[in-house]
Amino acid sequence: MKKVIRKPIPIALSSEYMDQLTNENGGGRKYEVYGETYTSVTSVISNTLRNFGVEKWKSDWVNSQLTQFNGRKLTKSLATEIVTASDTEMQQSADIGTHMHNIIERLLRDEDVNDIPEQLEPAVRAWLKWRRQFIEWELVGTEVGVWHPDMFAGQVDALFRNGNEYLVVDWKTSSGLYDSSFLQAAAYARALQAMYMAEHKVLRPSVKACVVRLVNDYPRIDGKKNRRVDKIFTDQCEYVMVDVPTWDETFSHVLAVHKGKSARVGRVKL
Repeated sequence: MKKVIRKPIPIALSSEYMDQLTNENGGGRKYEVYGETYTSVTSVISNTLRNFGVEKWKSDWVNSQLTQFNGRKLTKSLATEIVTASDTEMQQSADIGTHMHNIIERLLRDEDVNDIPEQLEPAVRAWLKWRRQFIEWELVGTEVGVWHPDMFAGQVDALFRNGNEYLVVDWKTSSGLYDSSFLQAAAYARALQAMYMAEHKVLRPSVKACVVRLVNDYPRIDGKKNRRVDKIFTDQCEYVMVDVPTWDETFSHVLAVHKGKSARVGRVKL
């Protein structure tokens, strides 16, 4: 039986907590809220959309490795290197993202940050540019949980407030801004709206969503990315103010597809 790791997550706009549930091997993230189990927003998106792109990216990685090692004797160790190269890069990118998220969280909390690695110094300068532009938005919380009665939940990187408006923000260190990021942010905004309305018994509050990418890329050799070295960050950032109603409607369709795929299907063997 797989071991489930529980991590308490503070619920946005609340003094209560929800549990993040993750399998020991890192897969199958869910959330438990008041005794009910909710699918994570990222799982909904990954299981219906993102995996198609990931599989193509992995295939391209294997093909590029085969081209690079063309003519060499295919040993067991070389075959393993070719097949797992994409997983290695994915883990390295995830580690960088986690490190940068931690730095941003400490900056938002006005904590001392004197251990920034040289690779991420430009990214910090980029983030500070974004923060100065949105300085009127007051921090409400970081890494806070949101959930929706449609049985999905997630963890918001940062939540801000300006008067009667809220702003859900998601930090990205990816190689670009993708539709999956806009779906994710819109789903979080929708969940926060539902939570607020249920708690305060008022009309739907104004919740905006923003995706912020800290620009980075691999250096290029003859026009091709050299993925065997570290990513290079610049002091620039890109951000998108997400059209919440439009992307939320799209997420609703994605959620319906996910629920359909998750339903048990009777199989008949002939």
